[in-house]
Amino acid sequence: MISILNYYPLLTEKKIPLKPLDVHPRVYFNWKQEGLLNEKESNPNEENIAVQRRKVFLNAFEALWVLIIKELRNLNIDLKTILELKKFLFTIVQVDENKVGAPTFEEIIDTFLETIPLELHGAIKKQLSEKNMDSFLENIIDEESIIAFRYIGSLLTDVLLLKKAVSIVIIKETKTSELDFFIAQNNCNATIEKKEELYKEYATLLSNNTLINIPIVPLVSQLFEDESFEKYCVSFGLFNSHEKKLLKALNDDSCKKINVIKYDSERITFDITKEVDVKGDSAKEIRKILGLKQYEKVEVIYRNDKHLVIKNTQRENN
Repeated sequence: MISILNYYPLLTEKKIPLKPLDVHPRVYFNWKQEGLLNEKESNPNEENIAVQRRKVFLNAFEALWVLIIKELRNLNIDLKTILELKKFLFTIVQVDENKVGAPTFEEIIDTFLETIPLELHGAIKKQLSEKNMDSFLENIIDEESIIAFRYIGSLLTDVLLLKKAVSIVIIKETKTSELDFFIAQNNCNATIEKKEELYKEYATLLSNNTLINIPIVPLVSQLFEDESFEKYCVSFGLFNSHEKKLLKALNDDSCKKINVIKYDSERITFDITKEVDVKGDSAKEIRKILGLKQYEKVEVIYRNDKHLVIKNTQRENN
């Protein structure tokens, strides 16, 4: 288990509005009244503001949960089930050897230790035990960062960092009708023995229970690959410097051509060609400066403050 906030710390910032999620404010606030959202109690003054005028911004974890609710409601899943799933997803990941896909105690400890200085590891390990894991983490880690150690945080970690195709599985036991939940992981890098073990466990569950499977990759893809979310992805720090330059060029109407050059040293450069129409008096001034005639092409290469290279191409008609 890895804390995604070690790599993308801005995911906890509230930047995503409801519109790109395709959730109407009235629906959102209705879900809020039903207790489906993982939010603190609302400000009393908020009740006096019309629903249409209330501005809502969500962080990446909250936005993913809203998309999960939306998916479940589209399947006509009842509110009680969604409330129980919310309780599960917003609790700290538990050690449960009897549950499919559950992390080991050591994996959880290793994840937590990544967030603190190396010299404190020995003392922290002595204090930690399976019984007091929840309270210990909640007391040590700040309120925003603790989300990475909850099941909802593990979903983003699995998809964005570990590149796993995970799903939330809702199980209704046939005999008791009780609900249970687990995170199903499709780890293509697992050993043959591990894959066979998981297959047997999944087959047993499918044979004896009613299951609902919510794949997470399509929902995360909607958040981070849909064009309407592009600017939020930049704000969340999901793009490196090269990707930011490409995005900037692609969003520039004057950019007509981009050449990407990758060297053996892994260094990458971009040749970006821009084209700008100059008309009117400005065009006349430039023509005078460069001595241009009709159907001539000029390329100006700027080397430094004292060095320009001007290439002139003239069309000659027979």
